[in-house]
Amino acid sequence: MSKGAMTLAEGSQQKDYKTDATLILNGADVRGYILRTAFDSLPVWKTKYAKGISPFYPRLKTGVKEAALIDDEIWVFGIDGNRSKDIIDAVTIATTYYKVPAKYFLSSIYIKNLNAENEKGMDLKVLVQINKELYEKTVIAIKEACAHFGVKESIHIHVYSSNVNYKIPRDDLYQALKAGGASNVETDSRELNFRSGSNDNQLRARVNTNMHVARIDF
Repeated sequence: MSKGAMTLAEGSQQKDYKTDATLILNGADVRGYILRTAFDSLPVWKTKYAKGISPFYPRLKTGVKEAALIDDEIWVFGIDGNRSKDIIDAVTIATTYYKVPAKYFLSSIYIKNLNAENEKGMDLKVLVQINKELYEKTVIAIKEACAHFGVKESIHIHVYSSNVNYKIPRDDLYQALKAGGASNVETDSRELNFRSGSNDNQLRARVNTNMHVARIDF
C-alpha cells in the first residue's frame, strides 16, 4: 500500500512552489497520501498566496484547525512546527480524512527553508542561531507527536536547504537537527533546483538547493 508524507511551513499552493514530498535519499518514492501544513492562518495565507481565486476549494469542518482540500491534498493552516499539539492536530485531521494510520504522514516529513519571521534587518549571527533553534524545536515537536501516536519505526525528516545557505549553513543545520534528537543526518548527492519565496511572498526566485535527511529512531 502506498504510504504518505507530511510537509511543514508550506507557502504557495501553486505547483512550482509546493514542497516536493516525493524525494528520498538519492531517489524518489510514490506518495498515496500527502498532508500539507502552513504556519499562517487560513485568512493570512489566502491574502499572501490565493488572491482573487476564492472560493477554489471545499473547506473542511474539523473543529480544531482550519483545513481545506486543494488539488486532492489536505492542507491544514495555523500549524506551528515547534508545537507538538499543532502537529498532532494536523495529523489527526489527515488520518480522519484519508482513513490511514498516523505513521503514514509522520514517517516522511518535508521542510523547505524553515526561516525566522521578521528577519529583515536582523544580525546574521542572531538569525542563524534563531533558525537553529527553530529546527531543533521542530525535531523535538515531531518526536513528541510520534510518541502521542505510538509510532515505533524510524522516521525521516527531509530538509531542503542549500549547503551554503547563509541563514543556516549545512554544519549549523546538522547541529540543530542532532540537538533535536536526530540519530543521523545525511546530504543527498544531487543538487536540486526549486522555486522558492520569502515568508511574506514578496520575493520569489528559482534557487539551487540540497536535501538533507535526518533519521529519528525510537
